[in-house]
Amino acid sequence: MGKYNLNLDGAEIEDITLNKHEDSLKISAEDANIFDRCANGYDKIVKMADEMPGKLDAVEKEFEGKDDSDSSKVVARSRVRVEFCEKAIGVIDEIFGEGTTKKVFRDEYETIPDFLPDEDMFIRFFDKMIPIMEDIFKRKMERQKKDSRERMKKYQPQDHKKPQRRSTK
Repeated sequence: MGKYNLNLDGAEIEDITLNKHEDSLKISAEDANIFDRCANGYDKIVKMADEMPGKLDAVEKEFEGKDDSDSSKVVARSRVRVEFCEKAIGVIDEIFGEGTTKKVFRDEYETIPDFLPDEDMFIRFFDKMIPIMEDIFKRKMERQKKDSRERMKKYQPQDHKKPQRRSTK
């Protein structure tokens, strides 16, 4: 009877500091879902942003002839923005984990408990997060190439002979 020990190195965990309080987000490029979550989440945000002008145009049509300072018109426009922001929180939390948005904007939430980040805050978040994620993915690809080369060094050229055809005499 043999005894075996399978001791794999764990995944590399990246620690991203989210605010001055040093709340952080931990992710791993070895998480097979992270690439899809990031790409799909970003696509959702872009789609939601693309839909906003149409929704705002519908509000304008609904309140056609009313002054821009009309309270019901202002509230209707605000609802469109609020809907976008609430969905954006959900998308970010889907990508990076529940509560990420509250960590990122911790100071605002501590000062104003029912704070809702606006579109500009989400744009700033993605403007900073996208280069970080690109760097993490780039380093993962470099590691994979290096590891692959190291694995291939173990094999001798004779291990890679082409199969010989057998004669059919």
